[in-house]
Amino acid sequence: MFPIALLGAMCVCVPSALAQDLEFSIDNKTSSAAINATTSVDASGFLLGDYDAETNPDGTQTRAGLFGGSGNQAIDTLTVLESSTSLDAMPAGGMNITLDTLNASGEISGFMIDLLNGYAASTDLSVTVGFDTFRTFDPSFVYLGGIPITLPLGEVGSISGATLTQSGDAFIVLTPADLPEAFEVSGVIPATLDMSVAFGLPGGEPTEFPIEDLPVLVPISGQLEIFGNGNASLTLAANPDPITNTIPIEGVDLPEIPFELPTLGEETAGVLFTLSPQSIAFDASIALTINALGTPSACPADLNGDGNLDFFDISAFLGAYTAMDPAADFDGNGVFDFFDVSSFLGAFSAGCP
Repeated sequence: MFPIALLGAMCVCVPSALAQDLEFSIDNKTSSAAINATTSVDASGFLLGDYDAETNPDGTQTRAGLFGGSGNQAIDTLTVLESSTSLDAMPAGGMNITLDTLNASGEISGFMIDLLNGYAASTDLSVTVGFDTFRTFDPSFVYLGGIPITLPLGEVGSISGATLTQSGDAFIVLTPADLPEAFEVSGVIPATLDMSVAFGLPGGEPTEFPIEDLPVLVPISGQLEIFGNGNASLTLAANPDPITNTIPIEGVDLPEIPFELPTLGEETAGVLFTLSPQSIAFDASIALTINALGTPSACPADLNGDGNLDFFDISAFLGAYTAMDPAADFDGNGVFDFFDVSSFLGAFSAGCP
């Protein structure tokens, strides 16, 4: 009993919050991220026949209206580029959790999830073009104003990055579960979503549209189990509310894009699009299943998690030892005895890195 007596002499035993610091890494092989996203870019601009007297004399000419005019004329347009993506990825990332099992609570910090984990998801792209009436020559055709043209373009876009990053304090509630030293976990993590979306019309280079710092609340629920060696396993379901946002775009002009407009026959009218994006609208739903393994922090004797080894850590150990809390099982054998006290004293004497 000497070590217990020594600890008692080192502190006046008043209640002290007990904190277990665990660093969790996501197991990407057993975790999943389901993403359904729609992105649309509204753009103003014009189209112009691809005729050029020197380089393309057989090309298409465009002229406004049903009659009159001459030469190759620019036709004002309103264009919407819309992409849709549906995918299941294996996310990576992690978080730190400070547990206070005696008070059935905890705090999450450093929550970060790479939703795609290096996977570039292809997107289905369509373009809708609105315009006033115009006609073409070579081939001859009339396009009536007020009737937008929507064309599916296939997989000519991608989402190359998507991350969720914690942006504020996140507290959790622990409820005892059926298994020994297991707890039901619930809470909400404030976060931001960052994505990189790229798409362009056939024949043109894809254009990147970053979507940054979208605020997201991530409700979580699941189970935490603490093992005798101090490690822990965590299983969470996270289903953020649907994410909707429209972001204005200023000072961006897309490269000139060649495109073939359909006619009633087999011929197509070759035109060149010049577009200036005005805004990007984003709608997404995300569903996460997270499996993670937690390991104790590098300073196991810092039981209250304040970064210092002092009276409060000794008091926390004594409280945990008396309550037979797993945090006091320092040798990890599932038994609370002399060896746990000795191991704690050794860790306390060794100090923190």
